Amino acid sequence: MSSSAKGLPGSASELLVQRAAAPAAAPQREAQSLLAAAVARLRERTRCEIAVAWTLSPDGAPFVAAASSEDRAPLPPSPGEFEALIRLPRACALLGSDASPTLRGIAARHGMAAAAPVANADGAVLAVLLIGASGRAEARPRELAMLTAAARRLALPLGAAEASMQLARLDSDVRRLDRLAALGRMAQELAHEVRNPLVSVKTFLQLLPERRDDPDFTTRFLGVAGEELERTLRLLALVIDYPSAEGAPAEPADVAATTDAVLELLQPYARQRGVSLVAAPTLGDPKVALGGDALRQVLLNLLLNAIDATPRGAAVSVAASALASGVELVVSDAGAGVAPELRERVFEPFFTTRGVHHGGIGLAIARGLVEQAGGRIRVRSAEAGGAAFVVSLPVPGAS
Repeated sequence: MSSSAKGLPGSASELLVQRAAAPAAAPQREAQSLLAAAVARLRERTRCEIAVAWTLSPDGAPFVAAASSEDRAPLPPSPGEFEALIRLPRACALLGSDASPTLRGIAARHGMAAAAPVANADGAVLAVLLIGASGRAEARPRELAMLTAAARRLALPLGAAEASMQLARLDSDVRRLDRLAALGRMAQELAHEVRNPLVSVKTFLQLLPERRDDPDFTTRFLGVAGEELERTLRLLALVIDYPSAEGAPAEPADVAATTDAVLELLQPYARQRGVSLVAAPTLGDPKVALGGDALRQVLLNLLLNAIDATPRGAAVSVAASALASGVELVVSDAGAGVAPELRERVFEPFFTTRGVHHGGIGLAIARGLVEQAGGRIRVRSAEAGGAAFVVSLPVPGAS
């Protein structure tokens, strides 16, 4: 028998039929390789015209997984044909005296003489092997015996490959659930980050009717409000473009300028709460390996928490110091402080010590941004009582 291919794509006598969808995953490719080797050997041993393997695709549709033929391209099975063959208890001649009309129809449409199901240890059928007898309509007993042996040899490795595919699908489902959970967390974070500037802009708008004739106030208001709205738009654009973002590093933030801008933004809110904001002078002009928007988000979250924790008549302070290893920012409040056993938990998402009306996510966002830049954030007791949140950030170019 000639080994040259006649009108078939691929190698000389084996045809591995891939689905038109996305490329198969490794376990599926392994299963198809097993089927391809099985049908090639089956055709060689039986000397039949064609040997074919049918199985189900991941979406449940029957298809030709592998075929070995000299000059015939196999047709794909219909769901009804595949269903009829997986019900066979053993290898069966499709045109035998006891063959059903359905089996005879399969023989006529596909030019096959016999079929055998390949089942795993649990009895679940994983594939169907078929052969077409050359020059004859009915399969011989010897061919049925070879078909039975081929199905048995294939059962164990194909079952292992099927188990691997199930694990891969399960892993894919778990990753999908993880992505959905991450999307939910991102939505929470986005709502939190958009809320912060809106609260400040709302405070300015509430003060505007009584201070609209104050040019200093209106000028500062327009400048700060515009910056915050621009920051919000950049944040939304980052979320929208996230799948295609290249993650280019942001320009290093100027610590003094960013701190001044955030304090300016929060002054009206702090006054409404009866809290004063105090900034220690920053020596020099330090920059940190964190983008301006990210540093602003960190300071906003820390300062809003500090203002909310501080009683009326007390102060919130922020100080920046240049260290040998980078820059240290300290935001201190005059509240009740954070108990030592809770100092790690306060950075967990949705953990809060201030009731159900607080989302408990601001500190988690701050920690994420700081750690992404290679920095560290921690909490300790402030010198005058309350809590002090310490942010250590590297300088640009630090290894």
